[in-house]
Amino acid sequence: MESTNLPEVLSAAGTQRTSDKPVVLVIDDELGPRESLRILLNDRYSVVIATSGDEGINMLRSYPVETIILDLKMPGKSGIETLEEIRKLSSDVPVIILTGFGTLEAAQKAVHLDIFEFVSKPFDINEMKNIVKRSIERYRVKASTRNILDQLQKLNLTLEERIHELEKFAMVGELSAELLHEINNPLTIILGYVQILLAEINKKNKASVDETQKYLQVVENEVKRCQLLAKSFLDISKKTFKYVPVNINSLIENMVYFLKDNPVAKNIKFFCNFDPELPLVMASQEQLQQVFTNLFINAIEAIKSSGSITISTQKDANKVIIKIADTGVGMPPEVVSRIFKPFFTTKQDRNTGIGLTITKKIIEAHKGTISVESKEGQGTTFTISFSAYSRNV
Repeated sequence: MESTNLPEVLSAAGTQRTSDKPVVLVIDDELGPRESLRILLNDRYSVVIATSGDEGINMLRSYPVETIILDLKMPGKSGIETLEEIRKLSSDVPVIILTGFGTLEAAQKAVHLDIFEFVSKPFDINEMKNIVKRSIERYRVKASTRNILDQLQKLNLTLEERIHELEKFAMVGELSAELLHEINNPLTIILGYVQILLAEINKKNKASVDETQKYLQVVENEVKRCQLLAKSFLDISKKTFKYVPVNINSLIENMVYFLKDNPVAKNIKFFCNFDPELPLVMASQEQLQQVFTNLFINAIEAIKSSGSITISTQKDANKVIIKIADTGVGMPPEVVSRIFKPFFTTKQDRNTGIGLTITKKIIEAHKGTISVESKEGQGTTFTISFSAYSRNV
């Protein structure tokens, strides 16, 4: 077996990486290309060499490989057969196909097996360096993304466990500030890493990271949403809302504009009947967005296939009235009477049953009211009332 820099890659035990250099595995039966790649890449990478497909597969099982350069045409196990084995071991490690010639069928199969790049022999030195650099970047972005998602999954499970533990407390529904600090701290750490990773991605080659960048953006948005949830409880407990005059019509209109194109609202029509003379409300805009988000999601989930959600606003004396009516399945009286209680839910699959509890607490913190009317098979209507803002007050 021909190899280079093996002491830097593995410890005596054969598993512990001791070098900070990324490991590049070259699988090629020809001496010339192997030596050229070793010399070309050795200054920045730990290059390990395999002279056949089987030898390369064995190295992949043992070494922390971050990129593979694979010759397409080799005696014995071909490049395509080797690539198939590689994908059984790892779906993430990028593979650069190196070939002097190849059939269209082989190229199509290689693309199907998610190769990173095709490079023709003889290769251009600068082009090869750039391709390997981008390949390593892609691998590390994927690895970082997977780590972030694992942390988020663990955090989510921890959050659910802690919430269910609260049911055992004597004062059910009083969520402790200590718990919320524990939730918020790891969220802040994870969000920081996501934002750093996104910033790094923006500096890289756009074509190679677009898909991962979109995926990370979703992760970042969901972490921010979790942070907002934790902050909502903390704000409620501390009564630290920042009040400003809020235009309810504009706030809801903007939310509906973005929500109607979201896949979760597929086959649902939105109708807005706004009072053009509706007064402003002195409130926390961020908190009211949380209120209407919870109510809209609740309405969407109540509509099983297709239907509509109608939002109307009106002035009643010195009150601002908002009604959100859906054409969903509705609720029986026994459910209506318990809908705002902590941890009560009729939904399965990881629902915590605190969304409407938060909604009610936020509204009450704004000295407002919320009520619900519903009948099975006839939909549900939530009515929210706030005091109108007066500049003379």
